[in-house]
Amino acid sequence: MTEIELLEALKNYDYKKNKVKTIAEQCGLTEGELKKFYTTYFFREISQKIDLENLTQLNIDHINSNLTDEEKKVFNFIKSDMKKIIEKTLSIAMTNGFSTNINHVESGVMTANAGDSAEFIFVARAILAGFNCSSVDVRSSRYDAIIDFENVLLRVQIKGISTGNTISFKDRDRGGQGIDHRHERNIGKRITAQDCDIYVAVDKQVGICYIIPMNWADTLSDEECKNIRLSQIEHYKENWNVVKELSRNNQRGLN
Repeated sequence: MTEIELLEALKNYDYKKNKVKTIAEQCGLTEGELKKFYTTYFFREISQKIDLENLTQLNIDHINSNLTDEEKKVFNFIKSDMKKIIEKTLSIAMTNGFSTNINHVESGVMTANAGDSAEFIFVARAILAGFNCSSVDVRSSRYDAIIDFENVLLRVQIKGISTGNTISFKDRDRGGQGIDHRHERNIGKRITAQDCDIYVAVDKQVGICYIIPMNWADTLSDEECKNIRLSQIEHYKENWNVVKELSRNNQRGLN
């Protein structure tokens, strides 16, 4: 099917998401591929109809309308800065986050590359935040990066998240043809403070980092650690003070 035919097919189903699988089967595509095509196309179409400057002003006006007279004076101090950052953020939102696999890299390769991208996003964010940080090149290492604060080195394991709303402190089980996923060596291990000092979940759509100390993760039961909702770790969202606190605690322990 051509793009026009694919769009017409979904239109005939009144743009129902649950019909994407049916269309995919009819035209020999995977459901994931077709859903991504529709999502990308519709985001582009809708974003072209949106006046970002006007949408930004609507956000500013909404904030202002919910403030007291005293708070409005405070808001005036940061309003121009907030307006600029809201417009930038809305620009990313209108494209469904950062661009992903626009060159149609093979899925297996892209999965590995996406994992690397999460690591690089965190390292870049850490450097931008003012920390010394670098990746660890040894693939077999249980941590992906080292971050330095006040001469204390912390080990960081980094995982990427995208459209999901959960994380896990457990490695994935090894699978694939000829692999016994029930064998002990192929069962994913729990990630603990023995492996790293900090676990970072990177939202690959927008670059948000959840910076989680492993001494918190270790308090979870073996069952709880498998499926943690992002709402449970809201406190660690963009909480770069975790790095400082852990470094200083470690420094006191050495002394």
